[in-house]
Amino acid sequence: MRRWIAALLSLIALPATACPEGQTLFLGCDMERGGKALRVCRNETHVSYSFGPRMGAPDLALTRPIGAGADIVPWPGIGRTIWEAIRLRNNAVIYEVYAGFDKFDAVDPDKPDSRFGGVVVLQDGKGEIAHLKCRAGTVKYTY
Repeated sequence: MRRWIAALLSLIALPATACPEGQTLFLGCDMERGGKALRVCRNETHVSYSFGPRMGAPDLALTRPIGAGADIVPWPGIGRTIWEAIRLRNNAVIYEVYAGFDKFDAVDPDKPDSRFGGVVVLQDGKGEIAHLKCRAGTVKYTY
């Protein structure tokens, strides 16, 4: 019975952790507050955004074509922090997902995991309406 329940829970969790077919993970993490998770996946043509409970169906799921609703902001190549961002538009709201790491700390085995990420929610005419950060130690960032 316990194995059956564990198997069922792992299937329920799958939508919150898996990328759509043909896409790879850009950023996945648990949020600092609220028991929510963030997952952003991409390929050469599209970006998928998912935000919601760690287990189960997301509260918000978006897929946008790159250049028509999704924009990639690459690392500019300077500084000790390597970072990237993806902006997704949903009507008057922009979800700017960012991720990165400290490149010096990343190679030092005595330093804690330096990966970070989150999402800034912007609304036309109002500016920033929310900034949600990933919980340290849960960030999966594919650079």
